[in-house]
Amino acid sequence: IFSDALTPEKVERIRAFCQGRIGMAFGIGTNFTNDIGVAPMNMVIKMVEARPEGQGWLPVVKLSDVPTKNTGDPEMIALAKKVLSMGSS
Repeated sequence: IFSDALTPEKVERIRAFCQGRIGMAFGIGTNFTNDIGVAPMNMVIKMVEARPEGQGWLPVVKLSDVPTKNTGDPEMIALAKKVLSMGSS
């Protein structure tokens, strides 16, 4: 899920690049939820579990371009990186 500092223009660039290559989803962000002219709050909302239809809740991981911002169980982060051929950083 793309979510970092999104603007409508950035979403369009990402969509154009990824079209036909991978599935895409975009997270809500400051530029999409605060357009009334007041200073935005500095907060982050992160998904910690998902519930696929007909199943129980499952933990999720978040992989970031900044390794210290990865979230989730460290073993699952390592597994996700291995599956996605992302190395061990």
